Amino acid sequence: MALRPILLCLSVILLTACSSPSDDTLKMGLANAPSMLDPRLATDATSERINRLLYRGLVDFDAEGRPIPSLAAWEQLAPTQYSFTLIEDRSSFHDGGRLTSRDVKATFEFILDPANASPHRTTLEVIERIETPDAERVDFHLRWPSPLFPSYLGVGIVPAELAAASHPFNDQPIGNGPFRFVAWPTPGRLILQRLFDQQGFEFVRVKDPNVRVMKLLRGEIDMTQNDLPPELLNYLSDQREVRVKRGPGTNFSYLGFNLEEPVTGKLLVRRAIAHAIDRDAIVEYLMQGGA
Repeated sequence: MALRPILLCLSVILLTACSSPSDDTLKMGLANAPSMLDPRLATDATSERINRLLYRGLVDFDAEGRPIPSLAAWEQLAPTQYSFTLIEDRSSFHDGGRLTSRDVKATFEFILDPANASPHRTTLEVIERIETPDAERVDFHLRWPSPLFPSYLGVGIVPAELAAASHPFNDQPIGNGPFRFVAWPTPGRLILQRLFDQQGFEFVRVKDPNVRVMKLLRGEIDMTQNDLPPELLNYLSDQREVRVKRGPGTNFSYLGFNLEEPVTGKLLVRRAIAHAIDRDAIVEYLMQGGA
């Protein structure tokens, strides 16, 4: 049961500071560090976001959360068959190799293999088999009809040859995303490079939001995203040297009820609780308008 509207996705960017970083690398403060840079195994939010920079999947999502072509366009040939054709101008892997249907098949077969214990396997168990008629096409045959199937294929694709050799993608990620891996010197410090202009980015873990804001104002980090309480966000909005950007987010809160419990198992009780929740007050006073 939803308590309030979707929260806003917030980015805070430092425009000027008392002190500047020692080089031109842009530093982003994160509440949590990524834990897994192998897209076939990653589940936490920070890892998923970083992996979207390093890898590309067959599909991406538009502003409304609907699947759109990324590496491939698709058509549904039958209720249980989807055919994906790789786009012609797709980028190569960061090691120079060209991405083909073989890489797509290897990525998803790794996930489907129970021995690899991929957390994505449950979602993709609908796949019965994968065929590659040629280097540009991948056919997915499903066990049962699944109208939402394309939206399950956002997992980043890895090179089949390296996957067969048990390459350590978590420590040495090689994808074909807009950023390439540079170094991961400590668990709380990750360095990437944006390919089109060679701009360096450093992702630094700063768990405490108050410390993150102080580092932003002192110029020790250049930007941060989300994970700030409303009072700190409002404070930053009043600082001339900081720019706050807002956009639609995907976070939400809910109440879960035990339907086997005699009281909360009653529909009228749950409905009464739903009517008793003042959503407008939560948005105005608790979230200070940030929802």
